[in-house]
Formats: sequence, structure tokens, C-alpha cells
Amino acid sequence: MAPRTLLAFLLALCLFVPGTLRATDTIEPPFGLAWGTTKDRLATLLQGAKAKVVQKRVVGGRDAWDVEGLIQTHLRQTVFFFRNDGLVEVELQYQNNAWLDSDYNTFMGQLRMSLENKFGPGKLIARSKNPQGDVMQTITGYEWVQPSNAVQLIYFSAESPSQVFRMVSLHYKSL
Repeated sequence: MAPRTLLAFLLALCLFVPGTLRATDTIEPPFGLAWGTTKDRLATLLQGAKAKVVQKRVVGGRDAWDVEGLIQTHLRQTVFFFRNDGLVEVELQYQNNAWLDSDYNTFMGQLRMSLENKFGPGKLIARSKNPQGDVMQTITGYEWVQPSNAVQLIYFSAESPSQVFRMVSLHYKSL
């Protein structure tokens, strides 16, 4: 096979074989989990990681577990969502009380760049800055969607004259 023909063949192969290009990676839940992981299996994994379920609740017809103690830089809490005993969503909530708004913007920019390198360009799904009484609320969000799953990156800020709440969250979802 001539070098040019071989090169064209290899390039075509890369375009049609799933997973060979970074932008075609499958969106999987974090921590090496798989969609559909059972509650019992997750409870065992969390115990092994010395993480603690601090609350169990129902949200939108799904069971939700609020978990603290998973080790990841700036990760405050993780929420695991289950439908019919199978994992369908993981929300990672990042927060650092010492950060300014610019620090959150930098952190979000780094996460967005990482997601774009892996899944391609994201779609802007939210951008607003609106007063709610004496609180200024800011929301910015991006989304990457595949046929059976998605990931959303959200920045939320609520600032009043006396208090500030800021958070960046990643939402991995099985559709």
C-alpha cells in the first residue's frame, strides 16, 4: 500500500472507530463508576473510600444521596441520583470560601477547557445576572450531550450586601 493510501486509510479508520478521537469519548460518571451502578454497590464503594452519606432524600421522583468526604480538590459535596436502584446522575459541587469571583471564573474555565478537549465544543445553556430583591444572582451553564448521556457545567452565585454564596457544579447524566 502506498504511503499516501495508508495514511488516508488510517485517518478514515480513526473517524469511524468509536473512542479513537478525544471528542468522541463517552460521557461516563466520575470516580470510575458506571451508569446503573446499584445503591448497594455504591454504598460499599463509599465505605471503602471513607466517604459518608450525610443525607438521603427524594428529588424529582429519584432517590438522592448527599455524600461528603470524596477526595478531589475543592469538592465540597457529591450528590448521587438513582432511578429503580440504578445510578442515573452524579452532581459534583465545588466550593472554596476563600475564592473570589475571579477564582471561580478561572476554575470554571479550566473545567470547561477539559470538557471541550474530551467531548468537543459545549453548548451555552444559561447566562443570566438578575437581581432578586437585594441579592444578585448569576448563572452560567454549558452542556455536552451524547445520544444516551450528558454533562453540564454550571456556575451559580448569589450575592447580597452581607453574604456571598458561589458554587461550580458538574452534572453527569444518563438520559
